[in-house]
Amino acid sequence: MDKNTYLCPSTKITNNTDMKKIFTLCAVLLVAATAFGQNRYGIKSGSYKTEMDMMGQVITNTTYFDDYGAKEVTSMSMMGMEMTQIRKDGAMYLVNKGEQSVQEMPVQESINYLNLTDETIAKYKVKETGKETVSGKECTIYTAEISQMGQTAKATVSVWNGFAMKSTIDMGGFAMTQKIVEITEGPVDAALFEVPKF
Repeated sequence: MDKNTYLCPSTKITNNTDMKKIFTLCAVLLVAATAFGQNRYGIKSGSYKTEMDMMGQVITNTTYFDDYGAKEVTSMSMMGMEMTQIRKDGAMYLVNKGEQSVQEMPVQESINYLNLTDETIAKYKVKETGKETVSGKECTIYTAEISQMGQTAKATVSVWNGFAMKSTIDMGGFAMTQKIVEITEGPVDAALFEVPKF
């Protein structure tokens, strides 16, 4: 990718340092706001809508989940491409329907707010700092410090029932905020979590 590569519409990466920081912010957001594995959420199945503000560009996504978050699928725009991210069975799959490709990736360690262990608290310097209401949900606010790709970022996450209702990641002048604007509880079509075979 050259210096004019776009991460999403109207979000221009001006140099390789900017590109690295943006990808690092995305990686930090996964650790801080997206727990993987069993018993992540206090709701068995449903969907939630998010809005992400990255450098003034707002991106909206809908995520479907089942088995208390053990299975999850999100459609997203990434670098001008429409991608689907499927997480299940301890693995993550990036599906690019345009290129008819599937890339399997290892699931990285993340913070599970329903089961905060002493090890996790120490590793990420997790602290409970207060309460706030986000999208009508009374949340507990946590701060954490997360290192990825040689960079350290500060995360502030407002959590309700295991859901990161609002997550702000700040790293060296680059910031990203993601907010859940709606959660719907109910059955989810199992076909959504099937990894396509092209």
